[in-house]
Amino acid sequence: MKRIGVVGTGIWGTGLAVTAARAGNDVLCWAREPEVVDGINQKHVNRMYMPDVPLPDTIRATGNIADIFEFAEVVLLTASAQWTRATLELMKPHVRPETIIVLCAKGIEVKTGKMLSEVALEEIPSARLAVLSGPGFAVDVAQNKLTSVTIASAEEGVAARLADMLGTPYFRPYLSTDIISPQVGGSVKNVIAIASGVIEGADLGIGARAALITRGFAEMARLSEALGGNPRTMMGMSGIGDLVLTSCSAQSRNFSFGYEIGVNGHAAKLIEENTRTVEGLYTARAVLKRAHELGIEMPICEMVNRVLFEGISIREAMQELMSRPYKEEGI
Repeated sequence: MKRIGVVGTGIWGTGLAVTAARAGNDVLCWAREPEVVDGINQKHVNRMYMPDVPLPDTIRATGNIADIFEFAEVVLLTASAQWTRATLELMKPHVRPETIIVLCAKGIEVKTGKMLSEVALEEIPSARLAVLSGPGFAVDVAQNKLTSVTIASAEEGVAARLADMLGTPYFRPYLSTDIISPQVGGSVKNVIAIASGVIEGADLGIGARAALITRGFAEMARLSEALGGNPRTMMGMSGIGDLVLTSCSAQSRNFSFGYEIGVNGHAAKLIEENTRTVEGLYTARAVLKRAHELGIEMPICEMVNRVLFEGISIREAMQELMSRPYKEEGI
């Protein structure tokens, strides 16, 4: 039996731990909260983040992060994007040369505008990295609903090895050597999903949402290519697949947050009162910062930022987007 470590036992970490156990692995999770550790070890449930899903007996937990790296050669890092650097700092003294770190969070670091692979290599320059991304909600994964993802690693054979370890009849990985596109797709789709929710909440029409998702995909692909990603990867699970899921489902925290903005007509109060992890809220500025550095046009992301942080109205944002100069399709 193979052994997998999970660093971060929130809802996504728990969902991945469950599917890793179902795939026949021993799983050890690290959590900060003693009550999460005790609940997993004694009651086989994560009452804080996924109380309705019983956990397999092959999942155990620890509060000592060093235990993870003594136990496993493959570690799924599921801490949220804005906590990834701090978590890597905790991991750094314990990572062994053979350890494969799989980046599972979606987002770009706000302070630096860097992708999580760039953050990881700054903190642990010798790290062996992979990326797991794609259209899947944690609860669906944990409840054995059909899910497909992308697993990417620039190191030959690593993605295939990880797919063999994690794949089940209900969890299907596709392989890639392109680690850029899954990170761009997993980040930008959250910003587009906020805009999609705004359109739904403001009752601007399904045609408007279709157009937004289509042109949002163009922005994702443009940024990915500028960063060295493969356009073919963006056509897969971690690109268009994740965009469609997140931009069309009320289960998406980004979509539902945008929906509230559309209904209420403003963002400032909702941002002030928000207590959920809405990754697109953090990523919106970082995506735009990176695009400006590269000279990439991302007008939808620009308007999302202006609605979120500059107080322009939804109507103004729509008028600006619809009055842009006409251009050829696909550009």
